[in-house]
Amino acid sequence: MSEEYYLQPPSSQLFYRVMANMMSFIGAGDRETWGFRTNAKTQTFNRMLVFNFAPFVASSQIVYLYVNYSDLTFDILGIMFSIIPVTILGMVNIYSSKLKSYKSISKNFMHKIHLYNVYKETKNEYVKKTLIYLERITRWTVYYLIFFFILCWIGWMSITAVNNYRNKELVLNHTMRLQTCMYFWMPFDYSYNYRNWFIVHFLNVYAVLMGISAMMIFQSLNYIYIYNIIGHIYVLKNYLRSDFTESLTDEEVRINLKKIIEYNTFILGIFKDVQDAFGLNVSANYLQNLLGNSVVLYQLMYGGKESMVIYVAMIMTYTGAAILMSFVLEEIRRQTLDLPDVVYNTPWEKMSVSNQKTVMLILQRSQIFMDFKAFGGMKAGVAPMMSILKTTFSYYVMLKSSIEN
Repeated sequence: MSEEYYLQPPSSQLFYRVMANMMSFIGAGDRETWGFRTNAKTQTFNRMLVFNFAPFVASSQIVYLYVNYSDLTFDILGIMFSIIPVTILGMVNIYSSKLKSYKSISKNFMHKIHLYNVYKETKNEYVKKTLIYLERITRWTVYYLIFFFILCWIGWMSITAVNNYRNKELVLNHTMRLQTCMYFWMPFDYSYNYRNWFIVHFLNVYAVLMGISAMMIFQSLNYIYIYNIIGHIYVLKNYLRSDFTESLTDEEVRINLKKIIEYNTFILGIFKDVQDAFGLNVSANYLQNLLGNSVVLYQLMYGGKESMVIYVAMIMTYTGAAILMSFVLEEIRRQTLDLPDVVYNTPWEKMSVSNQKTVMLILQRSQIFMDFKAFGGMKAGVAPMMSILKTTFSYYVMLKSSIEN
C-alpha cells in the first residue's frame, strides 16, 4: 500500500471504517463516536444480544462444571479449564466498552488522539514518517490478532465436530463424551446425544464467534491507542531536538516552549485515559494467561494430535498477544526514560531567564515516567509477563506430575 494512503484522514481509510463497523456490531464501541453514521439496526440488535447473552455464556459453563464435575473425563476438564478463563476475558472486553474513560477516548480518537491530526496541522516530515511507520505496524498487529483469533474459532468449531464424527462408536457406547468448545448447562443431556449436541454446538458457533470478535476488536483498539501515544512521544522528542535553534528570538522560544508544555500535557492526559480504559483489559489478559496457560500447554503436549492446531492457535492468540502487549506497554516507558536528557540537551543556557524557568518546569514534568498501571495497580510490561510465563511452566510441571502420579 502506498505511503500516500496512510496520510489520508483515518475516517477515509477502509481499515478504520471496517474497525468502526465491527466494534459497533459486537458491542466493543460505537462507530458514531468516530464520526461515522449512527448504528444500523442489525448492529444495534446484535450488540444488544451480545450484552445480554454474555452472562449466560459464563455462568452456564460454571454451573455445568459444578453439576457434572465428578463425571467429566480429563479431556473435557482440560477443555473447560482452558476456555473458562478466555470466556471471562471476553466478558471483560465486552463490558469495558461501557466505561466512561473508554467512551471519552473513543470520542476524541479521530480528531485529537490520532497522529494524523498533528501531521495535518504541521505537515512536518518527521511526523509524516512516524505516522506512516505507526500505521503499518498497527495493521500488522491487527492482522496478527485477526488471523489467530479466527483460526481459534475455526479450529474449535470444526476439529471438535470431526473428532465426534470419527469416534461415533465410542460416543454411542458411552465411553467418550461429545466434544464442543463451551459446555453450557442445559435442561437436556448432550453428552452422548448427537441431536442435542448439534443444538449446543450451533450455539457455540455464534457465541464463540462473538466472543473472539469482541476480544479481537477490543485488543486491536488497545494497540491502536497505545501506538498513537508512542507516536506522540516520538514527535515530542523531535520537537525538543529541532525546534530550538540559536536564530530564534526570545519570543519565538517562549512560544515553542509553551507548545511543548501543552503537547506534553496532552500526551499525559491521553495516557491516563487509555490506562483507565484498558487497565482492566490488561489485568484480565495477564490473569487469563496465569490461570489457563498451564492447561493449554499440557493439552498441547499430551492431548490428541487432532487437537494440536487448536492449542497452538490458542497459545499464539492469548500468550503471543499478551507478550506483544507487554513489549508495547514497555515501549511507552522506555521512550520516556530519556525524555529528561532530551529536555536538558536543549540550548537552555542561551535562553532568557524566564524561558530557562520554563525549561525547568518542562524538565520536572518530563521526569514523570509513563509506567502503565493495569487494574488494581498491577504494573504492566515485560517483567510481569515473564513472571507469568515462569509461573505457567511451574504450574505445568505440577499438573504433569500430579497426573502421572
